[in-house]
Amino acid sequence: MAVAATITPVVSERAAQAQQARWRRVRALLLDLVVFSILLTIVNLVFGATQVTSGSPPNGQPGTFFYSTVTAVAWPWLWLLWMVYYIVPESLYGASLGKLLLGVRVVRVNGRPLSVGSIVTRNVLRFVDALPFFYLIGGISVLATANSQRVGDRWAGTTVVLKVHAEPHATRRPAPGASMALGIALLCALAFTIAFAYFGRPPIVLESLFNQHQLMAPDLTSYKLGSPQWGFGRVTYPLTAYEGAQACSGSISLQWSWPLGWTMSDGTLLCPP
Repeated sequence: MAVAATITPVVSERAAQAQQARWRRVRALLLDLVVFSILLTIVNLVFGATQVTSGSPPNGQPGTFFYSTVTAVAWPWLWLLWMVYYIVPESLYGASLGKLLLGVRVVRVNGRPLSVGSIVTRNVLRFVDALPFFYLIGGISVLATANSQRVGDRWAGTTVVLKVHAEPHATRRPAPGASMALGIALLCALAFTIAFAYFGRPPIVLESLFNQHQLMAPDLTSYKLGSPQWGFGRVTYPLTAYEGAQACSGSISLQWSWPLGWTMSDGTLLCPP
């Protein structure tokens, strides 16, 4: 007599825990995206130069000009900032800021201790999960895998569970003094950013004006700045500008105002006949 056997898939305890954390994991991702977007905006506005991305800026000729610009630092620095935002807190606490606030943690699927190498792997591959937009590949991977793993998780052998399911040995715990060191580092980064916005940004503002053909004359091909003269809320640079091979000399001043920061206020430029 033949006996028919029915095979029922067995869901591991870790897989069930990861599936239970899916919705909270999505909300943590949204929170991280909001926080990182704010951080990215600040970094771009303080350290980034304005570049023309399309169209033609004014060139000294009469007419109407249409062009678009973007103010940002170079993409390798933005990618590095993206990685630091996730890798540092996950290496200390097993969670990014969003995960910390939403009560989820990164763990190894096999129950072994979570290593820094696994954290780096899952985050370096984050750019794959984020493709083609809004973590579409990562979301499909989470829904299609038993352990709710995006591509980075599958390579790193990790997943995300609720904090109550993350055993002390299975996720990261900060070493004594690590949280204080992180806090000091963040305060130093904030102080540096504020100082740079005032003392370091004026040359970047002038570079942005040059890129848009708005630095004194629209047909300048290059320029050099001399040593700045500082006043309260004002800085003046000696300026040597070039129109092709012809050198022009003068000065340019920037004025500080809140919340706009540094803007060009006045200047002179004399070119030999």
